[in-house]
Amino acid sequence: MGVAVYVPLLVALLLGLGARPLAHLLPPATAARALTGTAVLVAASTSFVLGVLAFTLLGTLPPVAALGRWSVTALAAANPVPQLVAGIACAAVLVLGVSGVSAVLQRYRALAVVRALCLSLGGEPGQLVVLDDDHDDVYALPGARGRIVASRSLLACLPADERRALLAHEAAHLHHHHHRYRSAVELAAAVNPLLRPVATAVRFATERWADEDAAIATGDRRVVAQALARVGLRRQEGRSIRVVGWRTAALDAADSAVVARVRALLRPPPRRHPAALLVLAVLLTVTGVATFDAQRGAEHLFEQSETSVAVPVGAGVTAPA
Repeated sequence: MGVAVYVPLLVALLLGLGARPLAHLLPPATAARALTGTAVLVAASTSFVLGVLAFTLLGTLPPVAALGRWSVTALAAANPVPQLVAGIACAAVLVLGVSGVSAVLQRYRALAVVRALCLSLGGEPGQLVVLDDDHDDVYALPGARGRIVASRSLLACLPADERRALLAHEAAHLHHHHHRYRSAVELAAAVNPLLRPVATAVRFATERWADEDAAIATGDRRVVAQALARVGLRRQEGRSIRVVGWRTAALDAADSAVVARVRALLRPPPRRHPAALLVLAVLLTVTGVATFDAQRGAEHLFEQSETSVAVPVGAGVTAPA
């Protein structure tokens, strides 16, 4: 078990640094899928290697060694991981494990509130619900019984074509289940903070994905850009967005780089960039190979320690003359 055990951590850092450029370079749907899948696999890999590093220290505890039937002395002598590094890994596993569980519970509670809210709003799944609210807002409540919610005041201020564009955008969020991508990558970031930029990039990519769907539905990219700009300005003018539990799950774009999205809509549709996908494929391959190497190295380390345990005379084995 050598330096390969640290490679997944380096890959997570590189992925975090490259997430934003990739989200802007790749077609939105491709970016959301590729970044989410890569982030989840890298998070799983880094969690595994942190566990391996931590166990090289935990394995030297006599009760653990007794259960594993290996020699504490032999393990300590053969272990290539410095005790300081193993100790940091132990702390990281504990802290990030708590962070991951907390993120899962928070997301579960938010989605449970969303389900209850959808039932209270009435109507059929995917329907538009208009609220008499003095707060200009529009968002999609995700899930099997999701709804599109908009304030009457916001809809009234939009021309008919921009209103269609806005509702097509929110419908795309529900149709493509964008909350699943966001949830997955946010959980990955919870267990590996190096991946937090990826969560931001996936949020941007899902918004751009919905923008492109709206552009196809309306047949006019400029109309979608105008709708985004108008809604963004009204939100800035009345910046008093309420912070409640379900907003952690709602698919709204209040802070999702509106200027960058408008600029993208004023350009031709994005093209595929095979080189960018190749970069992600290389990162995943390197991560997989390094994780496998770390597993084999850990197995070899503990197997060596097991063979070093002395067999007492009289335990069914004839002592040498």
